Amino acid sequence: MMPRSPAGLPGAALALFVALPSLWLPLPSHANPVCPASGERTVLHVHITTQPAQACDMQALERLSPREIATTLPQALGMPGKSRWRGVSLRQLVEQLGGNEQHQIELTALNDYSVRIPWSDLVEYDPILAYRRDQQPIGIRDKGPLILIYPFDRHPRLQKQDYVNRTIWQVNVLSVR
Repeated sequence: MMPRSPAGLPGAALALFVALPSLWLPLPSHANPVCPASGERTVLHVHITTQPAQACDMQALERLSPREIATTLPQALGMPGKSRWRGVSLRQLVEQLGGNEQHQIELTALNDYSVRIPWSDLVEYDPILAYRRDQQPIGIRDKGPLILIYPFDRHPRLQKQDYVNRTIWQVNVLSVR
């Protein structure tokens, strides 16, 4: 014979009765920050619907796996000449945050200009959030500290206005929804 709990249910049944409702509750988020801040000035605010907001400083971004793109930007962007851009892959950053092709990616600049970046851009072109141009940090007066850079020289079809518009500078917010 099975022992009975004070409520008149067998012990195992009572435990199941108490545990089942918790299966429908959201799990607490214990995600580690993608770019743990070192205490310097925040340059990028990161928002993803399933996690608390994160604040990234330049040191934290530079600790992420860097990538380089050597390219000449379209004339309309006002940064003439071929440059070597160094930064973090936007796709890698979004994936580390838990984002994927199901999410919408939006970048916002200091002046509140914002663009949506389709997942197909991340897969096909792998643009970077650049923080250095020709080995120098990019100042706010030079459209920094973060600029989304596409590999324009490797893909002539990127010369279209859509991609010029997506080459957002002075990025300070990344939202993944």
